Amino acid sequence: MSLTETGLWEAMVEARAFDQAMCRHNGHWHEARGEEAVFVGAFADLGADDVVAPHFRGACAVALHRGADPATLAAGVFGTDASGSGGHWRGDICPAPGTHAVGMFSGSLGTSVAYATGAALHLSRTSPGAVAVCGFGDGTANSGIVAESLNLAAMLALPIVYVCQDNQYATSLPSSVALAGERVSDRARALGITATDVDGNDVRAVRAAVTAAVDHARSGGGPAFVHALTYRMGGHYMNDPETYRTPEEVAAWAERDPIARLEDDLVATGLLDRAGAEARSAAAHERMDAIVAAAKAASDAALVRATSPYAEDLRSAS
Repeated sequence: MSLTETGLWEAMVEARAFDQAMCRHNGHWHEARGEEAVFVGAFADLGADDVVAPHFRGACAVALHRGADPATLAAGVFGTDASGSGGHWRGDICPAPGTHAVGMFSGSLGTSVAYATGAALHLSRTSPGAVAVCGFGDGTANSGIVAESLNLAAMLALPIVYVCQDNQYATSLPSSVALAGERVSDRARALGITATDVDGNDVRAVRAAVTAAVDHARSGGGPAFVHALTYRMGGHYMNDPETYRTPEEVAAWAERDPIARLEDDLVATGLLDRAGAEARSAAAHERMDAIVAAAKAASDAALVRATSPYAEDLRSAS
């Protein structure tokens, strides 16, 4: 599943295309624009037997990289019968979990960190050499379940990598006033867990940091922690008024857009052609928009059937 540097760019473009299509068609969606370097870089090189539990901002992108069909993912978000669960599970912000993938079963943040830690315990007993990698935000870092999970992983030397996808806001609360201590990674260090701080808008740096952490965990060194500082360029949710930050702050971070950053480097080294890159990006956005729009239309049609006074007749005819 390892990606070339051009493949990293393509994966980030695909991730953003799916994400932005969801922003247009799903009022419940929580935008991930600007954070692609973390979840693409962190999960780029894992094996088929490894367990992933990505942050909800990026869960679909990780699923796409691991071979999921975007139409099936979109159906899972809208809860239609074309989804992996056959319409029995709806995820407003991430798709249903799949093989070797842990997702959010509710809106309670931090639960997937505990699930991943439990998966790592299972792997330590049944699958030597396999690892679990989980992602979570800076707000979730303050939850008790994360502290308990880190402690358990350290005590049992579990094969797991924790990736804090620090976009600097827990809804509207800045991490600068919510996280005591200089760095969230220091909490892991206090437990004797190997920890690294990295530029979360540099996909190559994230990839290198997580690869080293995975190698450490895979070889029996116990858990590792990567703190990736990034920024969400959109609101916490669709229609977020964003009164808690300034347009100037958002614009400054937009200059560090991880996709544009890697694209510029690849164009400069001749690995990408600018016009070709723009065409490929536009095509990805058009394709994902069509896929998500179709899933939304199916969801709307299902809702009409379910609420119509003639629902039974419609179901019989379908």
